[in-house]
Amino acid sequence: MPRLRGVAQTVWFRLALAAFCLAGHLVAMTVSSAVRFEAPFNAAPGQPPAFAHPRDAVAQHWDRLAVSRWDSGNYISIALRRYTLCPDSSLRGANLPALGGTCNFSFYPTYPVLGWLASLGARLPIDYALWGLSLAASLAFLFLWTGPVLVDRIGLGPTYVSFFVFNLFTTGFLLVTVQTEPLALALTLGAFLALARRRLRLGAVLAGAATAIRITAVATGLAYAIALLALTFWERPQARRAWLRRGLEIAVSGWGVLTLMGYYALRFGDPFLYLHAHAQSFHHQVSLLNLLAPDPQKILLSLEHPLHEGVWLAGALLWFALGHRQTLDRFPRVERVFLYALFILSIGVAAYGSVGLAFAGMNRYLLLGLPLFFVIAVLSTRRPLVLALWLTFSLWHYWNSDLCEYVGGPGDRTLRQCGQAHWIGRI
Repeated sequence: MPRLRGVAQTVWFRLALAAFCLAGHLVAMTVSSAVRFEAPFNAAPGQPPAFAHPRDAVAQHWDRLAVSRWDSGNYISIALRRYTLCPDSSLRGANLPALGGTCNFSFYPTYPVLGWLASLGARLPIDYALWGLSLAASLAFLFLWTGPVLVDRIGLGPTYVSFFVFNLFTTGFLLVTVQTEPLALALTLGAFLALARRRLRLGAVLAGAATAIRITAVATGLAYAIALLALTFWERPQARRAWLRRGLEIAVSGWGVLTLMGYYALRFGDPFLYLHAHAQSFHHQVSLLNLLAPDPQKILLSLEHPLHEGVWLAGALLWFALGHRQTLDRFPRVERVFLYALFILSIGVAAYGSVGLAFAGMNRYLLLGLPLFFVIAVLSTRRPLVLALWLTFSLWHYWNSDLCEYVGGPGDRTLRQCGQAHWIGRI
């Protein structure tokens, strides 16, 4: 047994396990695409995404890869065109959907721009460049998960249980897709590990970078800033320079989203352009009242919708309520502050923005609530039946619901192939 524990903590084993899990997700996506939709992994070899006409809403062949669906088209289009066709005048108060699909302000541009750089300025296929970024980030994320920090806090067994609970979560396959989750997850976990090792400046840079990847990852920067404030209260710096350094670290925790807001303000006259564009594009008003007193019809819809986002949100809250103290008390107090803040803020930001949409996307957003998976592992490691039931239910939903709908994309055919034909005409 000690020998197995030693092997489980070696770099080569952790890397191999991370790669194995990513390969498993990729096989699942490829098989689902072929069996359910008779589509190969690459439906248009030699035809990378490109615009047939400069002002087309989306690039042709953006969805040729099985891992490129839904939001991927927006990221690919932004990467190819960026904001080159957007007006130079102020857009404050403008009707943003009237601009058509040439600007795509409803999606953060950071991931697309990084993909454009990785593609050497679109010299390489942009979908493969973005996918490569996701795979690299996911490999780093899964490798870091099984490192010594988490093992020291919750133990070797629960660490690996949490690792598999995450991978078999209903949206675990997103690790191998052209989406922003992999980068956000890698930066968030990296920030936490830097905090645990007291490499505070590095952690601030990583947390700040996460805030530029997607809106829900603003929770990462806020959680890191809150943890630094708590640390400052408990361990007050003595020198003035130390106070200035701590203030800088707190500010850097949000450098990504602040940079985006500054760019939007200077270029388009509206620092909150993303929020305004998202609200207009998806026809919903975001307000605290909607979250505190949600429309019952929206709640019911979230429970019966084919992806059952309301059910998964309720399950996540229940798990966390049952085991947060037993789990997070194992972490030093500054790490505990970060983990509590990350879970509350990531779920809160996601729920605040999606409650008017019947929590659409919540199964994806829950991935950023990393403490949830630690809690599930600690509560279920010594309860094998509970763990087996949870993993069975999660994996069933992974294959039959979330993965099927992701690979199929929007449309009636997806609803039929995923056993959801009764929803045709309702969504």
